[in-house]
Amino acid sequence: MDNFTNEQLLVAKEIVSDGLEKAAESLSFFLNEKVSLFQSEDAEISDISTISLQKKPGDIIYFLTTKVIGELKGVCCLIFSEQEVSMLHKAALPPEVLNDPTMMAEMGDAIMLEVDNIISASVITQFSNALKVKIHGGVPSLQKINFEDMATYISEEISKELYLISFKTNFETDNMNFSPEFLWLFDNTFVETIQEFSKQNA
Repeated sequence: MDNFTNEQLLVAKEIVSDGLEKAAESLSFFLNEKVSLFQSEDAEISDISTISLQKKPGDIIYFLTTKVIGELKGVCCLIFSEQEVSMLHKAALPPEVLNDPTMMAEMGDAIMLEVDNIISASVITQFSNALKVKIHGGVPSLQKINFEDMATYISEEISKELYLISFKTNFETDNMNFSPEFLWLFDNTFVETIQEFSKQNA
């Protein structure tokens, strides 16, 4: 990514970071308890061909994607482990739903799609406001796949997105913590917009 300066990369990281902070505020309302965000300082920015994902425990990965629609193109990805999903289910759903397999089959995925919608929408809105571009998130999708299939999907199905920002996040409440990996994938139009934004704010 030699057409991006360190300053421009920092701008992109700061926008994602601010969006994730907003997401923590929205999750607080959704989960009805204070949610705090702790982010790793070693957020990675790289070409998609060099993607390096943290392997989460368990056999199944909950892989959520939201396409960015509008003047910039991209994809938001969230990666949860089964354990993290279970914690979110317990926090967001009443006991009568948790103890009913039929209701859980219907409501469990809906909870995760809403969590994805909250986090992705916060980051997308932050980019829209900061860069003054018209973008919004599409309908999120959820796949339950193993780690290897997920990595293959990202490399092959989203290969048209040239670059990615990878964030290791940790959302914490008094009762739980969950650490989805957040990926923001974007194309050359996005790169050019960040470059122009950096020039105007130099």
